[in-house]
Formats: sequence, structure tokens, C-alpha cells
Amino acid sequence: MRYALTLFSVVLVACTPVATDINQEYANRLAHVLELEPLHIEKPAPLEVYRATRPEVTFKLSVLQLASLGHCALAQDVAMHNNQLGKLAVPSEVFKYQVRFIQLTDQCVQDSRTSDPEVKHTLTQAAAHKRTALPQYFAFMLSAEEELTQFSRLTFAEIDTRGTNSEIRANEGLAALAGIANNLRAPENIDPERITPALRKLHNNPYVQTLLTSARKQISWNQALTEWLSQVELQAAVCPEGKNKRKAEILHNVFNKFSISTLQPYQAQLSNQLHELSDSVAQISKAIPHPLYPDHAAMLVDELKASSKRHAQWWQRFYKVCKVAPV
Repeated sequence: MRYALTLFSVVLVACTPVATDINQEYANRLAHVLELEPLHIEKPAPLEVYRATRPEVTFKLSVLQLASLGHCALAQDVAMHNNQLGKLAVPSEVFKYQVRFIQLTDQCVQDSRTSDPEVKHTLTQAAAHKRTALPQYFAFMLSAEEELTQFSRLTFAEIDTRGTNSEIRANEGLAALAGIANNLRAPENIDPERITPALRKLHNNPYVQTLLTSARKQISWNQALTEWLSQVELQAAVCPEGKNKRKAEILHNVFNKFSISTLQPYQAQLSNQLHELSDSVAQISKAIPHPLYPDHAAMLVDELKASSKRHAQWWQRFYKVCKVAPV
């Protein structure tokens, strides 16, 4: 009996309709009443991949110069960065190295045991260069780390409930990255050890791309439905003067059942989630102007609201022409 109940619950979860199913059923019901060809939409194309290049290294220390800096904490970082493993470091580790280099340079240059003027000059110039290039190193990390490049992909799944562990972890990870982005011009305030935990929260976490995919699909449905319905001549096809309003009443019920009761609350949920996502992404985008890091979430909020409003306006016209009282 327990096994049967468990199996039944799994089947129920598996059969829970996603937003695309609801939109399709909404379109099918409208098509049946209005005697139109069924409506289907194409899946959206993947988002354009964000691309940024790694800055060129212009300053180098010789082996002898580096050996003279054994008293500096910076020397160990430089040595590790220059070895074979360092050359294969992932972009987030490269960024962390730039931050640590900037943070440790002054202490090393001012140390009385750092006596070679040429070494001091090289370190100072290198730190200044890295400070200027730090936003570009951060942009390179955004364009190359798997946890961040996945955002442009589409997903088969669609957003359902709020407050999932994936949602919480994704927003926490992006908030941490936003905090780092806000300090790119003041790298002394950056804790480079926050990078890896932030990326870990995004690792194998499909929340962001699922949210972006869901919003883009809903926008496509809104636009397609509105354009499709716009071909209907309401006065002639739905509510001729002096005839009964049975067809108009059926349309009214379909609109209430699918759009008002289900799809509009779902779109409000999407808007809230996109706003929360954009809170962090907008900060990152502001810190990375070249190449500009795209805030897809903010753009999709505007498109979602605009497409939903246009769809509602068609129904407002329907109620006005057919003189049916909306409930």
C-alpha cells in the first residue's frame, strides 16, 4: 500500500502541467470556440554567449628577481602562478591571483628587505596595470567559467514553485559576485576567497537559465496569442448584434480559467524572480561596461510586462465590443 501511494505521488508530480502546457491548452480552447487553426510556438533561440578576452601580461620578473623576494608573501603567489599548474589555472583562479597581487604589492615594495630599485619599479608598475585591468579579468571570468556561461543555454524544464534550494543558492552566489564587482575599482576591499564558494553555489544549478527560458517562452506565448486573436472580427464572429452571447460567454470563461486564474499569477511570479535576479546582475553589468555584461533579467521583465499588457488590451476590447461583464 505504501509503495502504491509513493508511486501515485510520483505520477502526480510527473504529470503536473508546466506553463507551456497551460498556454497550449488555453490556445486550444480559444481555437475551438473561435474555429481557428491551432496555435503553436517555436522554442526560443539560445541567448548570445557573453565573450571577453583575457588581458595581456606586460610585466615579468626574472627568476633571480623573484628569488630575491623570498621574504614577501607575494613571492609565493607569483611562483605558483608562473609554474605549470598556474599556467593552467581556471579564469576564477586567475582573477583571484590578480587581486592578491594588488593587495600584497605595497607591503612587499615597502619592506626594507626589498632593496633592488628595478624590482620595486616592476612590482609597482605591474600592480598598477593589474588594478586597471581588473574589471577585464573579472569579465573574462564571467565569459569563461562553466558556472556562468551556462546562463545563455535553454532548458527543457520551466519554473514552477518559488523558494527552491536552487533559487536560493543561485541568488546567493550571484549576490556574492555582485559584491565583488562593486569593489573592482577598490580591490583592497575584495576578499578573493569568496569567489570559489559563490561559483560552487552556481555549479550544476539550472535555476538562472530555467528562469530566463521560462520568461522568454511566456513572452512568446503572449505575443503569439495576441497576434493570433487580433485576426478575429469580434462583431461578426463572436457577438453579432441581436444574437445570443453564448460564444462570448464561453470565451469569457476560458479567459478566466486560464489567463486570470493561472497565467497572470505565474507571470507575476516570473517578474518577481527576474527582479531579484536582476538586483545582482545589474550591479555586475554596471561594473563591466566593456564588453557590457548583459542584464537579460531586466530586459525580460520589461518584455513580459509589455506583452502581457497587450494581451490584456485585446480582452478589454472583447469585453467592450461584446458587452460582456468581466468578473
